[in-house]
Amino acid sequence: MIEQIETVATRSKSPMLLMGPTGAGKSQLARRVFDLKKQKHQLPGRFVEVNCATLRGDGAMSTLFGHIKGAYTGASADRAGLLRSAHQGLLFLDEIGELGLDEQAMLLRALEEKRFLPVGGDKEVESDFQLIAGTNRDLQVSVLEGRFREDLLARLNLWTYRLPGLAERAEDIEPNLDFELERHSRENHQRVMFNRKRANATSPSPAAATPVGAATSAIWARR
Repeated sequence: MIEQIETVATRSKSPMLLMGPTGAGKSQLARRVFDLKKQKHQLPGRFVEVNCATLRGDGAMSTLFGHIKGAYTGASADRAGLLRSAHQGLLFLDEIGELGLDEQAMLLRALEEKRFLPVGGDKEVESDFQLIAGTNRDLQVSVLEGRFREDLLARLNLWTYRLPGLAERAEDIEPNLDFELERHSRENHQRVMFNRKRANATSPSPAAATPVGAATSAIWARR
């Protein structure tokens, strides 16, 4: 499944929706897609990530869409916002089902027209980014409950993948570990390798690899 998602992502600029429980690897997969597109020179911009469950109240609009100086008490300087920061890059909105309806409406316009108004502004700004959204909710149910915009879901639903929890897809444990080890090496300038012989001795069958946290502490070899 991961290879299929990567193939689609590198050939399309359309939004992608990743559905699955917490811990299914949605954030890691979004980062992996960004790295692949960066290597292919498809995205000159940044990887920008936010968990929408952390966006609350008036600050949600400002965080996503930015604000101008004086837009509200405490706005002592202009703020670009995450959408502008993701210009020519990839924006990953995790738990998008937690966004308020007003934020959803502005996001939809930003996706369709690639421009929007910062909070307190009267001049539109532009941002052209690729969107990957993640959710552990059934957004169809959220639409019926009036908590999620049907038109936004239609815009996101062009490429939708349901990721099972990692415990249900043991075949993806090794690629996920390889990805995380490579990222650790890159960020910390310290080579980390996967000790497959020790892993096999510890876990005689794929099903035995379910407790990932316990296994990884035993199978990292530094050099």
